Amino acid sequence: MMFNPFTLVNKEEVRRNVEKLRKRHPDLTNRQLCELIIARRSRLCAASGAVTALPAAIPVIGTLATLVGGTALDVAAVGYFTAEMVLEMSAVYGRDLYLPGVSREALWVMASAVGADAAGKTIGKTAVQQMQNQVFTNLVREVLLALGIRTTQRSVLKVIPLLGAVISGVVNYFVCRKIGHMAADYYEKNNYENWVGDTIDVEGQVIE
Repeated sequence: MMFNPFTLVNKEEVRRNVEKLRKRHPDLTNRQLCELIIARRSRLCAASGAVTALPAAIPVIGTLATLVGGTALDVAAVGYFTAEMVLEMSAVYGRDLYLPGVSREALWVMASAVGADAAGKTIGKTAVQQMQNQVFTNLVREVLLALGIRTTQRSVLKVIPLLGAVISGVVNYFVCRKIGHMAADYYEKNNYENWVGDTIDVEGQVIE
């Protein structure tokens, strides 16, 4: 069974988090609230990268554990935190999280940010309507694969004791921030009617 972060995120908790954030910062704009969300999730992604690289401090066994198990856990954690982050921002901009299309919209935003091949720059209404469960699942798989490449291609040095934990944490931090800012740009420019209407524009800025 494939890991799908969008099915694991507690949408009611996301909604409550956004409400609490608004109450704590009543004078902030939607974009400023998104910046707070990005900062918090980026720190969590950084912590994930650092923690999953720590076993490398143990010679041989720790290195193998970091390369195999640690990397898989790191990708899963980053996938979850970024999915939660994007859904929180969609709630900030008034999306109803219980509409199936909202999660699909969030997935396309993530796909565009990480450069998944299946994410085009223009998404039509027909494509949304025809996105059956299997297609959605395949896109989730592709997004996680692309996300895994982004978080590991610069962190080969994560197997170096201690230094690897720092490098992995920093890489995760900036990957999450990049996705967050791209998502915030999208939600700031597009309302949900754009998504369910004829077309929407997604600025597919690929994370290098």
